[in-house]
Amino acid sequence: MLRVTSQTGLRGAFARQSLYSTQKAFAKRSLTSEKVEPVTIYNGPLANVAKKLKLFSITSLGLGFGISPFIFAIDVPVPFVAKAALAGAAIVTSSASTGLIQWVMSPYVTKITMPSNTKEDELPKELTIHTLSFTARDHATTVPLDALGPASRIFTSWMVTDPTLATGRIGAKTAKPKTLLYIHPELCEEEGIMKSITDHTGVGKGF
Repeated sequence: MLRVTSQTGLRGAFARQSLYSTQKAFAKRSLTSEKVEPVTIYNGPLANVAKKLKLFSITSLGLGFGISPFIFAIDVPVPFVAKAALAGAAIVTSSASTGLIQWVMSPYVTKITMPSNTKEDELPKELTIHTLSFTARDHATTVPLDALGPASRIFTSWMVTDPTLATGRIGAKTAKPKTLLYIHPELCEEEGIMKSITDHTGVGKGF
């Protein structure tokens, strides 16, 4: 009788332990599932175009370097100096076009998100601004709202006034944050969070 009672007590202890473990795992899973993603408040209408242009510029640069050795391999009665000039022209042209596209498209903002816990009647304390890296990957720069100000360079709207306050990442890797950014002015004229943000940062209709 005593042996049966002991076995029953052990089963009860194991059952309580199993129930506790199950409840703990369920609570952890619930907390994970309740995690809310950041709120997107801006989408760049030319995001796909900017990405394709960057990819095209990188491809053309690679082709420019790739075909250069074949110019010297072609058996034609052309002096070596002429072949070298032709190869140099191909590399310089592709490099210049790639550099120009990167210079123009690097500040282009594809998306802006803010923390989901921001109240409706308040401005977000920080923004995560998405642009494109040199290889057209998503480049996220997280910066305090007060560290954004109007930029004076052409093809830009914002600048990060204090880069030490900003953090950047490309995928899961840490990267240098972007300091020059461009957003479309026509998307920030209507009443809403983006108009409030642009007014707060001092960016006017002329950007």
